Amino acid sequence: MRENTAQIFNIQHFSTEDGPGIRTTVFFQGCPLSCIWCANPESQKEYRQLAHRSSLCIKCGTCIQNCSEKALYAEAGKICIDRKKCIRCGTCTEVCPSHAMFFYGEEKSLNSVFEEVIRDERYYQNSGGGITCSGGECMLQPQFVGGLLKMCKERGIHTAVDTCGYFSTENLKLVLPYTDLMLFDLKHMDPQKHRAYTSQENSLILKNLKEIVQSGIQIFIRIPIIPGYNDSKENLIETAKYVKQLDSSLPVDLLPYHRFGEGKYKMLDIPYKLHGVQAPTEKEMEEYQGIFTQMGLICRKH
Repeated sequence: MRENTAQIFNIQHFSTEDGPGIRTTVFFQGCPLSCIWCANPESQKEYRQLAHRSSLCIKCGTCIQNCSEKALYAEAGKICIDRKKCIRCGTCTEVCPSHAMFFYGEEKSLNSVFEEVIRDERYYQNSGGGITCSGGECMLQPQFVGGLLKMCKERGIHTAVDTCGYFSTENLKLVLPYTDLMLFDLKHMDPQKHRAYTSQENSLILKNLKEIVQSGIQIFIRIPIIPGYNDSKENLIETAKYVKQLDSSLPVDLLPYHRFGEGKYKMLDIPYKLHGVQAPTEKEMEEYQGIFTQMGLICRKH
C-alpha cells in the first residue's frame, strides 16, 4: 500500500450509532480478530474482497468468459468463485452488466477521505457530531488514522475511534493526541473463551484499555451481547467488576446481537456460524443493564 493511503471498505454518512451527534464513520479494512458474530466479514482481510450478489446476477456468463485465471465457474445455476485461484484483478467486476460482481474495499488517499468527511461539516456543528474511525480495526493503520484525525481536529471536528483493542500499544502514540473519544469493545473476560470466539486472547486488549484510561481521554465501553456466548451472568459480572476497578465513571453501552450482516457471508462464501441465534429480548437487555447499574456504573442499552 502506498504512503498516505489506507484500505477503506465503507464511508458511512449520517451515522448515529458511533458516537455523539451526526457522524461520518470511516470503516478501515483489516482486523486481527475473527469474531464469530462479526457483522462486517468483508472487513477482516486487509485487502479488497470480491463478492457476488446472486439477486442481481442474470447468469449471462460474461464474468466466466473473461476470467483469465479460470477462477469463476457455474454450478447448480449459480456463479461460483474459486478463491484460491482468484487474484482480485477486477476484470469480472468491470464486465459484469448487472454489477453482481463487486469488491468490498478500495485504497483511498488521506486527502480524499478528509474531503469526504468535511462534506458534512455543517451537520457535525449542528448536532455535536464528527468523525469516527472504525473497522475492521482502524488502529492497524495508525499513521493514516492519526493524520486524518489531526486534520479534522485542526478543522474543529470532534474525533472518535472505535476499536476492538487488539493492536500494538505503540500505535496509541500516533492516534491518541488527536482523539476526543474512544469507543472500546470488551467481548469476554475469560481469555480462553475470548480466543475461542474471536481467535485471540484478551491480555493485549486489557493492557491497551488501561493505557487509554491513564491518558485521560473520554472512553465509552461497548459490549456486544451475543446470546449463548458472552451473555452469562458470570461474564457480565466479571466485566462490570473490571470496568469499575479501572474507572467507575466509565459509561458502558450494551449492544444487542443482530443478523444484519448475515447476507454478506453468503456473498463472500463464508459460512455463517450463528445461523438461528436470536437477538436478546428487551427484558433480557434490561436484566443485563441491571448487573452494571447495581454496581454503580452508568450503563446504556441500545
